[in-house]
Amino acid sequence: MVSWNRTLSVVGGRRLVVVLGILYVGLATGLAFTEFTVGTPLGNVLITSLLIAGPGAVLLYGGYRFPTFDIDPVFYTTIAGWCLSGFAVMLVVLVVYSLQPGEVVDELSTVLILTALASVAGFAVGIYDAEAKTRTRELEERNRELKATQTELEETVTRLEEANTKLAESNQRLEHHQAYTDRVLNAVDDIFYVLDPDGTLHRWNESLCKITGCPDSEIASMTAVDLIDDGDHDRITTAIAEGFETGSVQLEATLHTSEGERIPYEFAASRVETPDGEPMLAGIGRDVSERMARERELERRASQQQVVADLGQLALETDDLDELMHDASRQVASVLDTDYAKVLDLDDAGDELLLRQGVGWDDGLVGTATVAAVEANSQAAYTLEQDQPIVVEDLETDDRFSGPELLTNHDVRSGISTIIGPIDDPWGILATHDTEPKGFTDEDVSFVQSVANVLAETIERQQYRTDLEDLVADLEESNKRLEQFAYAASHDLQEPLRMVSSYLQLIERRYGDELDADGREFLAFAVDGAERMRDMIDGLLQYSRVETRGDPFEPVDLEAVLEDARKNLRMKIDEHGAEITTEDLPRVEGDDGQLRQVFQNLLSNAIEYSGEGDPRVHVSAERDGTTWTISVADSGIGIDPDEQDRIFEVFQRLHSRETHNGTGIGLALCERIIERHGGEIWVDSEPGEGATFSFTLPAVGAASDRETGVRSM
Repeated sequence: MVSWNRTLSVVGGRRLVVVLGILYVGLATGLAFTEFTVGTPLGNVLITSLLIAGPGAVLLYGGYRFPTFDIDPVFYTTIAGWCLSGFAVMLVVLVVYSLQPGEVVDELSTVLILTALASVAGFAVGIYDAEAKTRTRELEERNRELKATQTELEETVTRLEEANTKLAESNQRLEHHQAYTDRVLNAVDDIFYVLDPDGTLHRWNESLCKITGCPDSEIASMTAVDLIDDGDHDRITTAIAEGFETGSVQLEATLHTSEGERIPYEFAASRVETPDGEPMLAGIGRDVSERMARERELERRASQQQVVADLGQLALETDDLDELMHDASRQVASVLDTDYAKVLDLDDAGDELLLRQGVGWDDGLVGTATVAAVEANSQAAYTLEQDQPIVVEDLETDDRFSGPELLTNHDVRSGISTIIGPIDDPWGILATHDTEPKGFTDEDVSFVQSVANVLAETIERQQYRTDLEDLVADLEESNKRLEQFAYAASHDLQEPLRMVSSYLQLIERRYGDELDADGREFLAFAVDGAERMRDMIDGLLQYSRVETRGDPFEPVDLEAVLEDARKNLRMKIDEHGAEITTEDLPRVEGDDGQLRQVFQNLLSNAIEYSGEGDPRVHVSAERDGTTWTISVADSGIGIDPDEQDRIFEVFQRLHSRETHNGTGIGLALCERIIERHGGEIWVDSEPGEGATFSFTLPAVGAASDRETGVRSM
């Protein structure tokens, strides 16, 4: 983790987010141009481009706007880390999804859309996380300031002790300067006091009179406990005794004035002695109202950011949108200390808002109550028209709109409301209300907007997931129909083709002697064409049956499978003088019949395209975690790198039938079989240097591994 953070710091979190946004915008532009040039409908191109470029633009704009966020620049790397985490998580999901039998995400646009959205989701969570960390850091800075203040107080008390010691040593001289000392103490804004063991005020400065509103004569008859709130009396009594016993004491308590005001104070005192040797407790009291207010505000902001982060995490973990909405309503009302919170769901017509979720409302209203979204004086309608949250400090005096019955029936006076989703296509409204007139800070408004953003992103993600699931279901159904069509078409072609071949052979037997050379040649072409057509139909049948007619997966010994394939090709091997060598092959999970077809096709191709020399083929295996990579290498004519992807397409051939036999479906069949096994197949080759076909298969387990060796077949 330290290395990862150091790497992000070197690259620059903000720069990384901007580059990622530019990358997605560039990829969206390039993909749109490519799709448009190949004839993809303009609507599809625009939708795909927007789904990729939109998140990219969000990342680009967000990265550019980093300095305007309330985030310490040191946490820019946190945001970038969340972006990359979202990107990596989505890639892992796609890889895991593609590893399922029969499932594969091979569309670049789909990968770009999903990773772009995941990066934006990570960006949003990173913003919340960085803001929370920034708030925490500010709180830590304040704690350091408090510790510095405490140290200052302790130093002050120490100085007072030293002053008292000097006072005891030179009492006569101090008596002459008593008036001067009184002026100094009275000039101090903090409270200075000296207490007897029973808590009686022995001495004090004018600040105590000014703050409490009590004259000297009244204070002279009071004890320290009399100046403190009733709830703190026992604690103060105990603290005074502790100060005399241990030599020092420090605590916070609430000082009350003659007018009933309550002021939080921090008191620090140390034990001293009078010239007569009597113990006293001398100290100062400092007003900490502002400090405590700042601490409460920091804690509140930290709490808000933590709620946003928690809701963001819940949004990633749950599929229950109503659960998220209810939790968001509860958290908003709790953090802002309001009586109500709600999520309003805008209907498709845009005329009415349903109280989808909320807290504080009368029983039976959630899920049934509605609010008009089009009334001119409706707060909901006004909110839907604004691109900023709406703050109401007192609904009775607000002249922008009036509250609907849902609010007036619950005596609502103040609150915050904001749209969920984009201004041009809102999903609904998130709002919180209170029954008392109330002011809200900018941080409160940002908090509500952040929660609304979490809901909007979750709704968009779930809608996209639903659309994607529907699309996948449609594609699966379409693929099933295509497989059925291919099988039916191929099967139905067999009978007329068989009849054509039979009659051509009958013509050749009965009238072959009566035909001239051209006629016999034409007849031979027709017979050869019918045979090739039959081979192609057989290949198409095999191709269409890979998913539907395959056997269940079970442990398969690849050495036995290779030996069966070699027996099937015995005549071809002997005819070409081929030499096949192999390393020890593993056991894998698969369909032995289909894997036999893969080996047979690859060995046949290696022999067919061996060139002028005798074919030399080597089969090897290498394990990588839970998968095996099987390679079939030959010393043949090789394949141009520009043609290596095309050879796996159905009926694609690199050579004419006059030079090399084949239907052009063998490698396509191999690819589909390997994909059914959750693996992939590829080729490494250069013209004239042979070719190595490699494919991956799932391992059975380490217990079945064998020691590697090389032997000749």
